Amino acid sequence: MSSQIIVKKQLVERTISGLHDNLLQSLPQLSSDIPVLDIGCGTGAWLERLSFVGFKHLHGIDLDVQQFGAEGATCSQANLDYDDLGFGNRKFGLITAIEVIEHLENPGRILYHVARHLDNNGYFLLTTPNIHSVSCRLKFLITGKLASFDEKGDPTHIYPVLLSCLNRVLPRYSLKIVKQWGYPATGSLIFCHNTRIISRVLELFISSNGLNGDTLCMLIQKANNS
Repeated sequence: MSSQIIVKKQLVERTISGLHDNLLQSLPQLSSDIPVLDIGCGTGAWLERLSFVGFKHLHGIDLDVQQFGAEGATCSQANLDYDDLGFGNRKFGLITAIEVIEHLENPGRILYHVARHLDNNGYFLLTTPNIHSVSCRLKFLITGKLASFDEKGDPTHIYPVLLSCLNRVLPRYSLKIVKQWGYPATGSLIFCHNTRIISRVLELFISSNGLNGDTLCMLIQKANNS
């Protein structure tokens, strides 16, 4: 799939710069005919991007549907913490939740929705602020505060995702992580210059398991899939 996409409506991407491009390049080979659901779709910028590369059956869910502007997709309203999504037994070949789970009062609720509506051969793409990077760990060591969850971060960020805990919860929904990575692969778009320099030195001695970067990205499938 090509990442050279021009979003003609200039829909607002509520992510760090370049993340949508990275996610598009990181998707596995998928048929353009599979149904796709974007949970917490916002303006619809991600769905519009998928439409431009050929995906045909695109739907979004968001609490505020008035902001939605994607021409190649539909959108319906739901409160992810409390509502049923209204799809009955409908399944999706790709479900995405980009920078959403950290906003929820009950992060497990999104896993419930995914387990219910993900096709057996489908993928769930999940991203969230990365608290595992050396830069984030350095900030927490010095200040006792997590980047993206302190007074400088989005005030609606309420739950950081710790991978060790997520890996304990996922089996309850018959889900498992099949691929994980950090974006950007090197450097940072949110930390100051001095923090980035110190972090690069610390990376020589402290393992990050390849999960540096500001955003933690995961591909998830049903646990009974290889």
